[in-house]
Amino acid sequence: MLTSRLNELLKTVKAKKLAYYDHTMRKQKSCLEKEIMQGTMPGARRRGRPRTGWMDDIKTWTGLTTEESIRMAEDRY
Repeated sequence: MLTSRLNELLKTVKAKKLAYYDHTMRKQKSCLEKEIMQGTMPGARRRGRPRTGWMDDIKTWTGLTTEESIRMAEDRY
C-alpha cells in the first residue's frame, strides 16, 4: 500500500519536473532559470561528490542527451 502511494507520488513529481523543464527551455536565451538548469553558471563547485542535477534526472528519465532534450523542448512551438 505504501509503495503504491510512493510510486504514484514519484510519477507525479517526474511529470511536473519534466513539464517545468520543458517550459523553462522554451524561454529566451538570457533567462537566469535556463542558465542555472543547464549548469552554465560561472565559478567553481565545492569539493566532494557532485550533486544530482536537473539535467541528470532529465537524461535518465527520457534517455536523451542534453542537446536532444533541449532541441525537442524548443521545437514544441
